[in-house]
Amino acid sequence: MKHNFYEEWESLTLANNFIFCKVMETEPELCRHLLEILLHIKISRLELVKSEFSMQETINSKSVRFDVYTEGDGKIYDIEIQTVNKKNLPKRSRYYQSMIDVDNIYRGQDYNELKTTYIIFLCLNDLFNRGLPVYSFENICQENKELKLDDGTHKIFFNAAMCDKMKSTEETAFFKFLQGNDAEDDFTNKLKERILKIKHNSTWRNQYMTFREQFYEEFEEAAEKGRTEAHSRDALNALKMGLTPEQAAQITELPLEKVLELQKQL
Repeated sequence: MKHNFYEEWESLTLANNFIFCKVMETEPELCRHLLEILLHIKISRLELVKSEFSMQETINSKSVRFDVYTEGDGKIYDIEIQTVNKKNLPKRSRYYQSMIDVDNIYRGQDYNELKTTYIIFLCLNDLFNRGLPVYSFENICQENKELKLDDGTHKIFFNAAMCDKMKSTEETAFFKFLQGNDAEDDFTNKLKERILKIKHNSTWRNQYMTFREQFYEEFEEAAEKGRTEAHSRDALNALKMGLTPEQAAQITELPLEKVLELQKQL
């Protein structure tokens, strides 16, 4: 059955990576205010907000793609929208941090010139299964928990499922909106309005649909390849058990010509 990409586009929410990145990139003030809500700080202004921003240190190193990357008041912010619970996020945050550091210090500079960084994951579910609304990590001394390394790195994982327990009503309203609920305050209403404008942008709609069509085509090709390989294995096993090529073809629904080719491998 052909997938209806237009209906999919119309149903997208802020939790969709494409929509989230477009909102933050095209409305830096919304991005700035979101960071203020999440981190409980004031930011005077942000530099250029980049979405789906890629970094790669060497040709052989693994590249990274930041969902939303920006700087402000001498600090670097990376916001990642995470709708699926992936166990590799802690190590992923470590690698992201290393790439940011390498990209922001040059030969001859002192290490103290490294900027304070915030790597923020907006998760729909509880990554650590401890029931907390927010998990904030900084490097601390194991022998004296009051002693922080003070290296300027912050890794923060939000748990939208526990948004009712967050510090501020703005945080709660934002994460409820992220989960697909209606806007509740001024900020989420602004997000809602921006999403509607993005959905009316034909260029972005076509860009999204082209990407999704390519994804579905590749997915179907991979699935068909997997089914063919599985049927081929079954046919080989049937032949090994003494079944005729005709019987193996009937059982696996492979063309007889394909089964005869497989028989030559025995």
